[in-house]
Amino acid sequence: MKNQNNQIKDAKVFEKRNFYTEDDSGKVYIISLLAPVLVSLLIFLVGSAIISAVGLDLESSLNSLWFNIISSFLTSLTFLGVYLIYNKVCKIDNRAVDFNFKIGYKDYLIAVAMGIISLFGFQQLISLIDMGWVALGVVPQQLVISSFGMFALYTFTSAITPAIVEEIVFRGMILNGLRTKFNDISAIFLSSLMFALMHGNLQQLVYPFVLGLILGWLKLRTGSVIPCMIVHFTSNFLTILLTYLGLNNSLSISLEWWRIILAILVAGIVFVVVYLLDRFVYKHKSKTIVEKKEVKMSLFLWVSLALSGIIFLYNVVALFV
Repeated sequence: MKNQNNQIKDAKVFEKRNFYTEDDSGKVYIISLLAPVLVSLLIFLVGSAIISAVGLDLESSLNSLWFNIISSFLTSLTFLGVYLIYNKVCKIDNRAVDFNFKIGYKDYLIAVAMGIISLFGFQQLISLIDMGWVALGVVPQQLVISSFGMFALYTFTSAITPAIVEEIVFRGMILNGLRTKFNDISAIFLSSLMFALMHGNLQQLVYPFVLGLILGWLKLRTGSVIPCMIVHFTSNFLTILLTYLGLNNSLSISLEWWRIILAILVAGIVFVVVYLLDRFVYKHKSKTIVEKKEVKMSLFLWVSLALSGIIFLYNVVALFV
C-alpha cells in the first residue's frame, strides 16, 4: 500500500511541469501589477470600516505610519500569493523557481558583498538623480525611522519580506520564463526593466533596474534565487540601517560637475567587480541551460509591458500636474 501511495504521489508530481515560459512571464507580470492594487484597495476599504467602527479619526488613521507599514507589508505578500496560486492553477512545480541552498559558501559571501557594493556603488549616482528631480520640483520620498522598534519593523516589512517574495517572482518566475524565448542578456535586461517599472515611480527606477541586472547575472551564474534574495535583503537592510543611524544624507550633496563624474566612476566600479567575478570566480561555472521554445511571442508579455509603461507614465504625469 505504501509503495502504491508513493507511485500515485510521483505520478502527480510528474504531471507538473518544472519550467516557466515567456507566456508565464507575461501573465505573472500582469497579475503582479494588478493584484497589489486590488489588495491595497481591499485594505483601504476594510481599514476604513474598522477605523470608523471603533470611532477613530478616519483621515489621520489612514495616513498614519503604522497603517502604511501594515498596508505595505500585506501588499508585498501579494507576490507570494501570485507564486503559490499561479503554480497551483497552471500545475507548475514550486521548485521551478530554483530554490537551491546547496550552493558554495563563496556564492553566499559574494551575494553579501554584492549587496554592499551595489548600495554604496550607486548611492552617489542615485543621490544626484534625486537632486535633479528636486530641481524639477519633484521631492523624493524620504524614509524616517525614529525608534529601534520602527527599525525592526521596517527591517521585516521592507527588507526581509520584499527580498524573498520579489526575487521568487522576478528572478525565479519571470526571468526563467523569459529565457525560454530570449538569450540570457536580453532576458536579464527585460526582467530588470519589468522589475524597475513595477515600482511605478521615478525615484525607484534607476536603482532597481541596475540592481536587477546584477541579480539576474547572479541567478544565472549560481542557478539559484537564494543569492539574489541575500543581495536584495542586504541592499535594503543597509538603507534602513543607515537611515536609522542618521547616516543616509542622500540629498545633502550638490550637482557639481566633479561629483557627477565621481558618481559615474564609482557606479562603474560595481560593473567592473561583476566582470571580474564573472571572468575569474565563475570562469569554469557554466550558466544554467534553458531550452528555447520555438513559438510565437506571447501576447501577454507585450500587454504586461504596455500596462507597466502606462502605469509608470501615469504616475510620472501625476507628479507634475
